[in-house]
Amino acid sequence: MTSGARTILITGFEPFGGETVNASWEAARRLEGWRHGEYTAAARLMPCAYESSVKELIRAIETLRPDALLMTGQAARRAAVCVERFAHNLDDAAAPDNDGVLRRAVRISRSAPEWLEAAAPVRTIARAIKEAGIPARVSMNAGRFVCNHLYFGALQYLSDKRLAIPAVFVHLPLTPEQMPPGASAKRLTSAKAADALRAAAAAMVDLSESDEAV
Repeated sequence: MTSGARTILITGFEPFGGETVNASWEAARRLEGWRHGEYTAAARLMPCAYESSVKELIRAIETLRPDALLMTGQAARRAAVCVERFAHNLDDAAAPDNDGVLRRAVRISRSAPEWLEAAAPVRTIARAIKEAGIPARVSMNAGRFVCNHLYFGALQYLSDKRLAIPAVFVHLPLTPEQMPPGASAKRLTSAKAADALRAAAAAMVDLSESDEAV
């Protein structure tokens, strides 16, 4: 086991689609400075835009040198916390990002495979969230908008740089205050969503520690 301070990078997105808040950032920002053993969480806000989100994340990784990466986004139609197993090599959304970019059936990387798999134990993470009393499940579909794009970019970057750190993307239900059309009636308060992220982050680093001890 390595001694010394270690960092968990937790990201959330800025609002989009005319909303004033984003459930992911409302939860993620609550973890700034949170400690778990020798790990400390650093929360960073990502732009809801294809290219700039990946650039901002890479900048944060290269600055903070985190030991674990937990990315978050909101999913209006989902009633439970979703731990995403795959990032798909495709942008295909009906709405533009916050930079005004609209992508329909666009491959993210011509040299990469159709999908990349989470660099973290998704089932263990989902189980930890459920054990914290919050509905959660493993998901096979991270969407085709900026959340998936960021996830794919993160996994591709970590693979290219051979950075063996656990990394996963988690979709959160909306907060009770958000009212976009077509949203699930089941919501999650920001406090509860933050609890879910703490459980997820703890599961990620605890398993990483046990692997190092073997």
